[in-house]
Amino acid sequence: MRTMTALLMMTAGVWAGEGREDAVRKLETLRISVDFENVKLPEAVDYLRDVSGLNLVVLPKAMERDGDASIRLKVKDLSVKSVLKLLLGSRGLTVAYRDGALVILPKEDLQDSTAMRLFDVRALQVKIQDFAGPTVELSTNKKPGVVIGSLEEPQTRIPDDFLLELIKSNTGGGSWDSNPKAALSLNNGTLVVNQTPAVLREIDHLLNLLGQYQ
Repeated sequence: MRTMTALLMMTAGVWAGEGREDAVRKLETLRISVDFENVKLPEAVDYLRDVSGLNLVVLPKAMERDGDASIRLKVKDLSVKSVLKLLLGSRGLTVAYRDGALVILPKEDLQDSTAMRLFDVRALQVKIQDFAGPTVELSTNKKPGVVIGSLEEPQTRIPDDFLLELIKSNTGGGSWDSNPKAALSLNNGTLVVNQTPAVLREIDHLLNLLGQYQ
């Protein structure tokens, strides 16, 4: 017999659509309490899907990892993301966003498909100054001549640390923590990313969106 109790506490805001950003927001902000007693993985996932509204799918490979083993988990007022980590971590499973759904799969399936890609983000980080040219003034010294003022240095628009955190918070879901091969660095306007092809596409899309607001 199983006992499952949920207390939902939604933060302010409206979630619309089934995009990755909406799914990640729900994972991190929707808080629940669960009491699983001798339930199977599919049952637990079905319950989380019902109470959260997230499109959670268990892949067949995930069922090969003790998918029929009984689950006992009792937690109070945790994010759905934290509940999933507790539920899946000990079984070597993780969650990834694919084709509009959050799929549960073995961690190595996510890790083996990583690739490296470079992104040029200089246009996002450096604000181009709008001026006609150098400042030219008549010299006030005794000697005739002119004084040419130096141009101001371009100023940073998005700091390195902020941009890196922005990317991690809005792409990849939990893969930045669960995938040891996932890496992100920024040096002289070049963003170096090692991630799955799906997450690389998410980063490309995010950078394009940021570029529209320059």
